[in-house]
Amino acid sequence: MIADLVASVRAREWWDYKLVPLLTAFYATLLLLDRPIAPLWPAAAMLLLALVPGAAFVSLLNDLTDLEEDRAAGKPNRMVGRGPSFRIMAILLPVTAGGLFLWLWRDDPLLMAAYLATWIAFTLYSLSSFRLKARGFPGLLADAAGAHLFPTLVAILVAFRGVERPIDPLWIAAGAAWAFGYGLRGILWHQLSDRDNDRVAGVRTFAQRYPRLVSARLGAWLAFPLELFGLGMLFWKLGSPIPLLFLALYLLLIWWRIRRWSMQAVLVQSRPKYLIFLHEFYDVFLPMAILVASAVAFPIDLLVVAVHLLVFNRRPRETVEDVRTLWRYRKHPSS
Repeated sequence: MIADLVASVRAREWWDYKLVPLLTAFYATLLLLDRPIAPLWPAAAMLLLALVPGAAFVSLLNDLTDLEEDRAAGKPNRMVGRGPSFRIMAILLPVTAGGLFLWLWRDDPLLMAAYLATWIAFTLYSLSSFRLKARGFPGLLADAAGAHLFPTLVAILVAFRGVERPIDPLWIAAGAAWAFGYGLRGILWHQLSDRDNDRVAGVRTFAQRYPRLVSARLGAWLAFPLELFGLGMLFWKLGSPIPLLFLALYLLLIWWRIRRWSMQAVLVQSRPKYLIFLHEFYDVFLPMAILVASAVAFPIDLLVVAVHLLVFNRRPRETVEDVRTLWRYRKHPSS
């Protein structure tokens, strides 16, 4: 049963995408506070261990609550054929782990509230009693908050707690704006991509209720500007040129892909040969930029660079492989 539960969590689908931006917020907060990351590895480990049960809970709860709808739409679902005991354990184990971290952080009401809010947001999004997923705009808010906003706040608060420093309200606000804008863009992309399946299953998501153009404009004119504003504030507060340098490298890679492979950078709506703008930046370039900046100030953090790349290596390997392919294409365009 444990082996089946681990397989049902689908960690490969979210390990890098969900966890790396959150750890980046933790790294960046320590860089802001001018503290090395390596000596605070227990706080980083606790953060990671706290985030994993929440991500697993979301994956398992989605499968459980979407069972009938996925069947109607002809989509695969890992809970098909699972008995009641398996389904109970699938929810009970991550919830128990989450409860342990709430108890460990019981002396920090703000951190405890942010962590608890991540669980509540996704419960409200998925559970049939509330099912905000099928209630239009509230579903967008719940997913963006549960997937990005509250976990990012948890990561930032754990960093402040680790160095026993008072929180910086402006830094918190900037991180919240960035995370919420990015999260809102992410759920709009997901709902637009799943729009046809939701129509067949009768799920009234925001993207299903309104024309595609409405979701596209919401992403372009609300979510993306909010995300950029928050990111700009974070860069300004850090005051380091290294993240800007890595942003320039990322933009150069995007330009190279568009020119050589005729790819299209999109915000929320998929197209032929598309890439989601800034997605790879948050998964690969930004964490490396923060870690390199920290290692310049504190050479011991080179160890953190190595450990990070060991634990989260899939996305960097994909980026390196793309660069190698593009380089070979430059030298042999006919191949």
